[in-house]
Amino acid sequence: MDAITLFVIQIGVILFAARCCGNLMQKIGIPSVLGELIAGILIGPYFLVGVCHMPWWVFPMPAADAAVVSAPLHALATIGSILLLFMSGLETDLRMFFRYSVAGTLIGLGGVIFSFVLGDLVGVWMLHTGMMDPRALFLGVLCTATSVGITARILSERKSIDSPEGTTILAAAVIDDVLGIIALAIVTGIVGVSSSGSGIDWGKIGIISAKSFGIWLGFTAVGLLSAYRFANFLKLFGSAAVFSTLAFGAALILAGVFEACGLAMIVGAYVMGLSLSKTDIAFSIQRSLRGVYGFLVPVFFVAMGMLVDVRVMGDPSVLQFGLIYVAVAVAAKIIGCALPALFMNFNALGALRIGFGMIPRGEVALIIAGIGATTTMTLNGKVVPIIDARLFGVAIIMTLVTTVIAPPLLALSLAIRKKGVRKEKAAAAMTHTFFPLPSTIFRDYMVRALIENFRKEGYRHSDLDGHYSIIHFRRERRTFMLSLADGKMDFESTTDMVGLISTVVYETTIELHRALQVLKDEVAPEKFDREMIAGPQTSNKTAAEIRAAKIIPADCVIYDMQSSNQEEAIRELIDVLDRSGYLQDAKLCLSDVLEREHLVSTNLGGGVALPHARTAGTRELVAAIGISRNGCEADSPDHSKSRFFVLSLCPKDSDEPYLQFVAHVAGVLGKPGNLDAILHSSPHEIRNFFIGRQNSGKSTVL
Repeated sequence: MDAITLFVIQIGVILFAARCCGNLMQKIGIPSVLGELIAGILIGPYFLVGVCHMPWWVFPMPAADAAVVSAPLHALATIGSILLLFMSGLETDLRMFFRYSVAGTLIGLGGVIFSFVLGDLVGVWMLHTGMMDPRALFLGVLCTATSVGITARILSERKSIDSPEGTTILAAAVIDDVLGIIALAIVTGIVGVSSSGSGIDWGKIGIISAKSFGIWLGFTAVGLLSAYRFANFLKLFGSAAVFSTLAFGAALILAGVFEACGLAMIVGAYVMGLSLSKTDIAFSIQRSLRGVYGFLVPVFFVAMGMLVDVRVMGDPSVLQFGLIYVAVAVAAKIIGCALPALFMNFNALGALRIGFGMIPRGEVALIIAGIGATTTMTLNGKVVPIIDARLFGVAIIMTLVTTVIAPPLLALSLAIRKKGVRKEKAAAAMTHTFFPLPSTIFRDYMVRALIENFRKEGYRHSDLDGHYSIIHFRRERRTFMLSLADGKMDFESTTDMVGLISTVVYETTIELHRALQVLKDEVAPEKFDREMIAGPQTSNKTAAEIRAAKIIPADCVIYDMQSSNQEEAIRELIDVLDRSGYLQDAKLCLSDVLEREHLVSTNLGGGVALPHARTAGTRELVAAIGISRNGCEADSPDHSKSRFFVLSLCPKDSDEPYLQFVAHVAGVLGKPGNLDAILHSSPHEIRNFFIGRQNSGKSTVL
């Protein structure tokens, strides 16, 4: 097959495998990055050709001494790793870095030192070599990496993200990443002059270490000092898509410069991202590059998975090495981070929480392993990769296990309802401005309007973080944060920003009030509701297009409801959905539906009621049907009792055809003769009316 054609097919296979495995892992609570890594293992030649003995595969088994990943694919994966570190730098919270710099620095430094030394010693012990052997050094650097994505999620779910432990973990993770990248730069330089454990020129190694640190520190200082000027230059190009592309181009250039200086490319990419992270265009760059990120980064992780020779995983010595390395990696972070925490006002429980939170390894560890797999050394007169197939397997075992075991350990420690600090400290020089949010519907409209008004004032914003419910706003050097929780808006800012924030909130409230008054005076929502069943609006084709058969479960049709009024009927329908396992939080679903009912009743008259709501209490669009033989008292336009109920619930932020389904149901109930026919039908036949299978009593697959 032509090389270009094969390469194109390989990319397509990688994208499908990465997305399928990544989504599957997310559904069971494991980061998608591990799913992408597993995807690479499964589609790689070592598994399909070497283990399953497939006669041909788009990723053929390499010849002796040949690379598993082709040169074009390796180049694309390298660009993916550069983009990953560039985006990681952009997401670094420098304010948190400086705000918790003392505790974060000591804890991060302790974790890096313990991890590097113990990881290096494991290499010395298992490989029977010296501490300066490149293989041992890389095992030490691999051990320093920290990925706190899952940690942050657990902290958020336990509402501990703003606790002393939570903020310290996130700040220490920033320090940890910086120190780990410096260590990688130094080790990469050392490898250039010392390819074995003997004949070490300490003077030369000292010079290289100083040069590596100096290059990193120099470029970082220049980047931070010139970040606003560079950002203003990029803004001259106007379009966010254009200046985001140029920013990534600058990251590629700096990555190449660092590689030419003997440092790793990812160090340069991280420095560029870190420099731009404090500018207001950082948010626009992240949004603009999201599509490119979703394409390139999975290619990198799948390519890393393809490097795993699963045949060596069956080697007892590799498994033994891997388990020992895992134990050391876990102990190093717990001890290295918990010990300094004990001297920073944390008690034993708080220190342990911090240690657990720093356990997981992830993206950076895989990148370091990939660099080691493509960097050579001289061993016994032969040129070999520093991280060979056996050591790469060890690195994968460590990454997988530490990422999986950290969340339950942290969750267990957070479940202990005791403070993690010896003495509460007063907050720093930041102030909190609170505004009430009477309902989730008001919140959604208010936040959209606030974002627009702050945008008109020149402030750029981050996306709403789904886990933390946080939005960051920036305009050059001015920044503040909006948190949405517990029925209020919480603006965290410096005191000089309070006046602007209060003014914008006040004016936004006035605008919304004026808009709602106009809506109330000139538009009658009840009229729209009654017109929903004015005529037939549905067909079997419509039912198929919105997958009505999946939306309405067969066991969620109540043939004879016992409720006496509409609120009781809604409770009865939610109960049947909850008992069938379709809801995550039945109380939240009920609250959201009743809130929607209090705005404008969904009773359409003619005995029909279509209660519905968007809610975080369900994972998927789902509906329940209820028939009340005696009718339920309700606030009906024609003063009739409600007899036909179709309750539909949709995830709050999903793209499901929610309103399309409501319109479809209204159309079915508005079709002449259907109401009477439904009233005299069995539960199975009632469901068939809404999924398009009632014709002649025949069933068709939709």
